[in-house]
Amino acid sequence: MKVEDMQRLERTEKMMVRWMCGVTLKDRCRSDELRGQLGIETVADVVRKGRLGWFGHLERKKEDDWVSSCRNMVVEGRVGRGRGKKKWREVVEDDIKKCGLSKEMAKDRDVWGALIAGKRPTCASTEKRT
Repeated sequence: MKVEDMQRLERTEKMMVRWMCGVTLKDRCRSDELRGQLGIETVADVVRKGRLGWFGHLERKKEDDWVSSCRNMVVEGRVGRGRGKKKWREVVEDDIKKCGLSKEMAKDRDVWGALIAGKRPTCASTEKRT
């Protein structure tokens, strides 16, 4: 997702939160305080959870699956000026760092789902199930 798209979503979310609370910009209330009163999470967190959920799904694919072979493919191309566009994999790696996770955790669906939902695993939940 482009930075401009995320900014547009966040701007719209703030506007809707203010509308739901009946607050205007003149009231000078912070959006995160209003969001806390409503008990909702930010749109950036929802997007991050969706991205991490999809990453977990892809990590659990079998190695011989065509998606896995495409995921690790390196595309040769023209080297231009500048850095280029940020790749999806780089964004996911940043999300994993922000959340304090590791790629190996994605192999267990239940643990990964709990982790991206914000719940910390217990010893019992991380044991291998038979």
